[in-house]
Amino acid sequence: MSWISFDREAGIRVPAPAANEGGHAHGYAALGPAIEAHVMRLGLRAERFEALYEAGRGVLLLSGCAESQDVRERIVLCCGNVHGVAAVEDRMTVLMPSDVSRWRFVQPGDTLAAIAYDAYRDANRAPQLRAANQPLLGDTDQLQPGWLLRVPN
Repeated sequence: MSWISFDREAGIRVPAPAANEGGHAHGYAALGPAIEAHVMRLGLRAERFEALYEAGRGVLLLSGCAESQDVRERIVLCCGNVHGVAAVEDRMTVLMPSDVSRWRFVQPGDTLAAIAYDAYRDANRAPQLRAANQPLLGDTDQLQPGWLLRVPN
């Protein structure tokens, strides 16, 4: 189990959950199921995956079993970089354990090349960082300050 902090005000906004019977949106109360749907849309899979959101503290509890550490970290990355999530309590397990990545917050003006240089002393490893942070980054080179990125060893 691990606890990873995120910037609660940064990140993407997942599609809003449907309104309840009284016509009121569930808001943060339904963020867990909305994040589960977001992870599925991104093509990330884990058996018995569940995301429970505690609105008061902004904590997202993740459980389930991923096929590898890489998939596990991608799920954590995509869940934590959602607006409203301050921390992820990762209780997921993996079938094929491997090395755990380091994590780094994006600062204003950061580029993948600058982060690669800081992490590896080699700016040419930026494509490795891009690959490690998919599907969060997609095709864009625009990094949002406050995002938390994976930095594989």
